[in-house]
Amino acid sequence: MLPSHNRNGIIFEAFDKLQLGGILELPEESDPRALRNEFQQQRPGRFSWDARNLGSGRWTIRIERIDEQADVATFLSHATPFANAKAATVRELAGAATERSYKQGETIFDEGEIWPYLAFVRTGKVVLTLLSADGKTHALGERLPQDPLNETSTFDGGGATTRAEALIDCSLVLLAQEAVLHAARNDAELAIGFLAEASQARRRSIDSIGDLAFAHVLQRVAKFLLSYAPTTTGMAKGISGIENQSQAQIAAAAGTVRDMAARALLRLKNAGAVELDRGRVRALDREQLEAFAHNIQAPPV
Repeated sequence: MLPSHNRNGIIFEAFDKLQLGGILELPEESDPRALRNEFQQQRPGRFSWDARNLGSGRWTIRIERIDEQADVATFLSHATPFANAKAATVRELAGAATERSYKQGETIFDEGEIWPYLAFVRTGKVVLTLLSADGKTHALGERLPQDPLNETSTFDGGGATTRAEALIDCSLVLLAQEAVLHAARNDAELAIGFLAEASQARRRSIDSIGDLAFAHVLQRVAKFLLSYAPTTTGMAKGISGIENQSQAQIAAAAGTVRDMAARALLRLKNAGAVELDRGRVRALDREQLEAFAHNIQAPPV
């Protein structure tokens, strides 16, 4: 078991010693989004990430050292669904793939749109959202490099289940829907890879539903902010990206309205869990946030 006070430092040191193709495998007892965000900030393009939720708060993570200048075929081979696919399958799809860039805030596709691609994030970040009839937005999560987009529509032929927007400037590798279906029919390991990815998405959805059903707003805001809190002792600057999150975006991620999120942020500020600058989160205290996220602090907002 790694010591908690310098855990991420030890992980980064071990990662930096890996040769290309070298792998770190780590057990986790909580959602490892903060570690992934920190890798994305400090080692962009140099790693692939495969985190599996095993249930009951248990995770296993596989981090591979990769070539940031890799071609499309090599990039796809590091995406989780392609882990065991035939090399010929990957080469065929890569040969027909296209790449497209999006600016921060640009819509990639809208909820309900027939978007004829399966995409993988190559650089940057994408946020998935739902819009209610009265105009409220709920964020369903972020997609980072090697993560897929539009997989449900690709396999069931319906419209997009969410809206996808570039959270920061990003680039995508686009695979035509028919090409993906053809490949999955002819490569059982690729089909199983997509089933595993879909199963993980279902687990994430169940966790989100559980939070909305059973956790109060303060817990949900704290849990979201934990994904940007470095594993240090005391107050520290947040992981890159948190400074771009408006109170409306934090509210959407926590499944609430802006006023409630603002009250939760003020409560966290007064408790010394975050530092705010004009309503934006600039620094976080991981230990304090964990106390709120696990409902040790009371009363709720």
